[in-house]
Amino acid sequence: MIQFFKNNRLFAKFTGINLLSKIGDRLFYTAMLTIAASLPEENVAVMIVSVSETLPILLSFFFEVVADKQERKIKQMIISSLIRGVLYLSIGLIFRYPATLTLVLVAAILNLLSDISGNYSSALFSPFTKNMIKAEDMEKAQGLISIGTQLVSVAATFLGAFLLTFFTASSVAMINAFIFILVSLLYQILRPALLSSEAEIKTSNNQKTFSVVKQNFKSIISNRSLLVNIIQLAMLNGFFGGLTPIFALFIKSNTELIMLSNPLKISVLSGCITIFMVVGNALTSRVMKGLPIYKINVLSDVLIIVVAIGFFFNSIWIVILANSCIAFLLGIVSPRFSTEIVNGFPIERIGGIVTSVNAILVITPPITSLLFPVLSTINILIAYSAFLVYAFIGLLISSEIRNP
Repeated sequence: MIQFFKNNRLFAKFTGINLLSKIGDRLFYTAMLTIAASLPEENVAVMIVSVSETLPILLSFFFEVVADKQERKIKQMIISSLIRGVLYLSIGLIFRYPATLTLVLVAAILNLLSDISGNYSSALFSPFTKNMIKAEDMEKAQGLISIGTQLVSVAATFLGAFLLTFFTASSVAMINAFIFILVSLLYQILRPALLSSEAEIKTSNNQKTFSVVKQNFKSIISNRSLLVNIIQLAMLNGFFGGLTPIFALFIKSNTELIMLSNPLKISVLSGCITIFMVVGNALTSRVMKGLPIYKINVLSDVLIIVVAIGFFFNSIWIVILANSCIAFLLGIVSPRFSTEIVNGFPIERIGGIVTSVNAILVITPPITSLLFPVLSTINILIAYSAFLVYAFIGLLISSEIRNP
């Protein structure tokens, strides 16, 4: 790993700045979710926050094609980070007032706009990876990016919960804004070193955005093996999308880990998921190497059933352990899947392809983040049962696709 970084110093610096921006992606999420769960209209508020986190991905199909057409990608990344900083300054000002459902809704809209800008920035970043890294080193690079992303995610989640213990939500939002402004400054400092790499990235400006989106989807759908893996991973992402809001409601009546506050319990779950995903990333070249991606995903579907059992038996330990196992399997799969995508498509389309795949992968979270909380308003046991049904649907889809 150290040798890889020495041989790819510019890539390491660029990726480090990109990972710093991802701290801003997660830092305020726990605060938003905690505030939403504290309102009288907790179920609606939690649903609003969850949707604001996942909906931007569905809008990324077009924004990422626009990103592929941009010749001055670094400049766009600098501007994007500044915009996100301003948006979180606004959220910080909003949360100076007492929390209400209307306030959470406005903050969620601003958070949604910030995430849209973040997804656009991620699409600008993708071509640099293919340009800077050799094809034979791509799995290692993708594994390191995945590990870094997961470590940053868990660190940001815990940091958000920690800061919320000592500071107001307004102050945490201001800190988040500062992070994005710092990212913008660091991109500006690194910009001269990136100009030569930027110049080598081909752009395609002669096609309309809708035509490129259509072409990207056609390329994905025509590859049957790739399509199977995408559908399975989309189902797993949908599970995680619906998990956190239900877990936030579950811990309100669960009496285990009473020494921890509810925000910290959410962070513990997120931390375990992230840590085990990192372990899976690190072992991807040594564990289950001969097992196809789709079979590993089937094992994850089975473990969703175990999570549902944990909810029914009111056991936070079963829920955390089963989710950790799912995360471990997902960690094994992610670098292999990303390498298959990056190496399989031309650089001038890679941003759109990668983000189109990512958008498909998370097309279910907006649905599940809405569906599961809505079901919980009827009865929390119905929401738990939905996880069982969801797991069996995932297993059925995998069976039908592999045996048409």
